[in-house]
Amino acid sequence: MSISAQTTEDKLLDSLSGAYSRNLHTKPQAAKEAALQWLKESRRLNKNLQEAQALYALGNLANIMGDYKSTIKYTNETIALLKASNIEKGLAACYNILASAYKSLGEYPKSIDNFMECLRYARLTNNQVQEANAYQNIATLYLLQKDYKKSAENLDRAAELYRIKGDVDGEFTTLFNFANIYKEQGKFEQARKHYQTVLEYRVKEGNNAVVAYININLSQMLVLEGKCREAIIALKKTLVLLEELKFHSDIVIVLNDLGLCESKLGHTKSAINYFQRALAIGEKQSLFQYKSDIYKNLAQLYEKENNYRKALEFYKKGVASVAEQNSLDKEKYVVEIQERYETELKEAKIQLLEKEQKLSDAELQKAELTVKRQHVLRNALIAGFILVLISLVILRLSYVKRLRIQKELSVQQEKYAKQKLSEMMKDHKLSVIERYQEGQDEERSRLAREIHDGIGSDLASIKIAFEHYTEQHEEDLKSKRIATAISNACIDLRSLSHQLHPLPFSKIGFTSFLSDFINQVIKKSDLNIQTYLFPREDIDLLPDELLADVYRIVQELINNIIKHAEASHADVQLTKHKDHLNIVVNDNGKGFQKSKKQGIGLRNIKERLQKIKGTLDIDSNSGHGTSITIDIPTN
Repeated sequence: MSISAQTTEDKLLDSLSGAYSRNLHTKPQAAKEAALQWLKESRRLNKNLQEAQALYALGNLANIMGDYKSTIKYTNETIALLKASNIEKGLAACYNILASAYKSLGEYPKSIDNFMECLRYARLTNNQVQEANAYQNIATLYLLQKDYKKSAENLDRAAELYRIKGDVDGEFTTLFNFANIYKEQGKFEQARKHYQTVLEYRVKEGNNAVVAYININLSQMLVLEGKCREAIIALKKTLVLLEELKFHSDIVIVLNDLGLCESKLGHTKSAINYFQRALAIGEKQSLFQYKSDIYKNLAQLYEKENNYRKALEFYKKGVASVAEQNSLDKEKYVVEIQERYETELKEAKIQLLEKEQKLSDAELQKAELTVKRQHVLRNALIAGFILVLISLVILRLSYVKRLRIQKELSVQQEKYAKQKLSEMMKDHKLSVIERYQEGQDEERSRLAREIHDGIGSDLASIKIAFEHYTEQHEEDLKSKRIATAISNACIDLRSLSHQLHPLPFSKIGFTSFLSDFINQVIKKSDLNIQTYLFPREDIDLLPDELLADVYRIVQELINNIIKHAEASHADVQLTKHKDHLNIVVNDNGKGFQKSKKQGIGLRNIKERLQKIKGTLDIDSNSGHGTSITIDIPTN
């Protein structure tokens, strides 16, 4: 195949991809046609990655339009193709819309499982936007359970990730979901404020899909406030937009709300019409979350119309779809509807007998008794059947729920046991490190005292005695040189004592002490060290225990440079941030390979950092110097 042919094929696929993106939120049907053609051409040209992208586009579009069965079908095909091609990059997005579809179908266990997979792949591929999207959708699951606190916590996680990535679109989506929380809590004014902010942005953007969602929620608040006439006007406008977009699941929501408004205004026939339309679309799209409410509303409306047969039919359907409702209340309601229906039927039969057969009073009474006996027998059979059916359903649900709980409990217990074991091992390791470092510090302290109190005192006595001697022999140059050597030895001994066991930094100032140590190193070696300590006052205010560890770490790093790096210049930088202390030590030495076995010095530093929960990053290559960055939490 020629290069020009390949370029033409790529341009064709890119044009179909662009057509899908342009029409996604404004002309969904046009977007679907472009995506289907994109899929067809990708398969013809045997381009697996393009095929996966086209399948994902179809799944995403179906999710937006409320065709959740198609979402599941296309997305599962995408996942299978990506895994077969060993591509992990797009899996987080796939699991996200798959979980969203299951959530809309009311299959919450499957939904949360797929959200967890989305989070796993998002972290694996460092995709913070998809991670934020998953938190966003998990928040909506908690909102369905009316757990507003956990819903808000997940939205906060999502918002923080969007801010880090600079994703304005994601931040507005988060604001929309916060408005949903306010709406569910009955805080309508706060909800409206958030909805209006998002609405203005989406109208400018031309995103008709989200504009429709916002209008649905604004209309529902009018319904909840009892402003049914205003709500009907708003809902009808939204319905026109949704029908243009062919968003079936959202059409069901709007039709249901229109039915509720018309019902409250006493427009029974209009209400029945809206509920019937909602039911027809919902059954076709497998949308179960509104079915029981619609059945109940239709039963009540037909009861008002005295159509007891229809009322009984829809009430039975409502009972079958919501087995968790109180069975006794269901039976009473069924019996009441049945009685009215049978009474109506009995009266019609009596009138028919009077007109056609002209029964005598005795025959009429006999007929009434027969009808009553049939009525009682039928009611008893219906009530018994419903009671047995409901009992079986409840027992089945209880058994399944108990199995699920037992399985979840077993998994949680195993997970807890592993976590406990890991914590015990970590605590033991930290304890060993702490005891080792405490032993080191005690030994340093003992050596410092021995040097200071023993050798130091002896050397000081020698110095004083020799000073008396030199006073009597002032012209002896050799005596002066010996006095100078003794004085320098005293200074070096005191410096060594302080390095082994420094005084409390609160008394002398840590930054001054560290600077003095570095100056001593510069004097005794060929290494030029540039020091940056900022802000000094804040660093000096840190706890002595933490500063002692910092001093040992810097001391070890400088000693490593002198011993191994063959460097002529080094930088030591300490910066106090809000919640951590940053240490950076650079040198222009020969560097080293990270894969090489590390020495005792670096191991000591790592163990000390593990104790204080610090982090270490080493950037070094042979012949290019070494840069070591350390972050230590200060809270």
